[in-house]
Amino acid sequence: MLQHVFISYRHESDEHTRAVRRLGELLRQANIPIALDQFHADDHPGGPDLGWPKWCEDCANQSACVLIIGSEGWFSAYEKTASPGQGLGAATEADLFRQTLWDEQGNNTRIRLAFLHNLSIQQVPVRLRAWDQFRPFDNDDQLNRLIRWVAGCLGIGNIELPTVRWPEPIDFRADLADRLEEWPPIVDLLAGCSRERILLFEGPSGLGKSALVRQATVYAKTLGVLVVYLDLKGGGLDVEGILGQFDLDLGQSLLPIFSRELGSKTHLLRKDLRGLRQPVLVIFDTYEGCAGNKPVVEWLDQQFFTEVETALRLAVIVAGQQVPDYKGARWRDQARHFALTPIIEEEHWKPCIEQHHPGFYNKGAHLQTVLWFAQGNPAVVSSACETISKF
Repeated sequence: MLQHVFISYRHESDEHTRAVRRLGELLRQANIPIALDQFHADDHPGGPDLGWPKWCEDCANQSACVLIIGSEGWFSAYEKTASPGQGLGAATEADLFRQTLWDEQGNNTRIRLAFLHNLSIQQVPVRLRAWDQFRPFDNDDQLNRLIRWVAGCLGIGNIELPTVRWPEPIDFRADLADRLEEWPPIVDLLAGCSRERILLFEGPSGLGKSALVRQATVYAKTLGVLVVYLDLKGGGLDVEGILGQFDLDLGQSLLPIFSRELGSKTHLLRKDLRGLRQPVLVIFDTYEGCAGNKPVVEWLDQQFFTEVETALRLAVIVAGQQVPDYKGARWRDQARHFALTPIIEEEHWKPCIEQHHPGFYNKGAHLQTVLWFAQGNPAVVSSACETISKF
């Protein structure tokens, strides 16, 4: 038998294909040998010498371990309900697996299902429901369990699990007007509980983006999470300057290969980020400052943000009057967007005013009037309350 895990899936969409590759990268990080068509094409641009059908059949028949990526398309190939001429590779592999299960009378030691997207058990063919299934993107435990099963099939010991333990949330009162929608996702992000690890905060000037970023930085450092802070205001930073900031803030202990090369090669930074052994928060503030800097925008979009999928210890916050266009990006599944709006609810402001401007209420001022005057703009509200408290 071939001592690797063969990943069988159907090419249904770019999103699905990227998710499969992400799983392959995670298994690679655990030093698991993998047979995946995408990796084979990377290593052999001309494809297999004997052709893809032969390669697929050999992998399906001879791999010591097989992971089927469960999806509607793959199951339709298994059930032979797919449209003629579509999903031929998956259909061939499905036929071979069906025969294997028949020949082995259900004693299945090498084939399991993994789900990368939500799919109900009713959509799984009855014959394939008997064995454990994995959902490696749901949480660390699921991914670790999958890796341990694969390693056991291949007889590999001393595997290095690619998951990381993020710090537990702590009782922390953010020093800002209550952001009921925006602050909890930051807490989840830094606890490793968020499926999306790129948070985008967008809004006009004065709506509290800087305060939110400052508090996220304070909270991260309180948790012991290292922070790389990059202010893109004025477009002054180029890619080289961004790389230099990573080298300065994280250094050789966390980025050994990158730092050895004097912090100048982007692919080495990406490699070291994948190998991080502790969580790191990267903040890009005033993103609109680099909007006209094409090299920086393209590097962030095409290299850095896409790296979040496989750099499991990496969390990212982007704030600005403008943020990256994520809707059509390869990394869109990793991103969550927030449009900051004015805070006009008086109860959200009271704790902040009492803490920072205790003299405000002693002057007989009416907070709701200030909110109406300032239209809920945090910068204007804070300035007005400060002035009134000192009057």
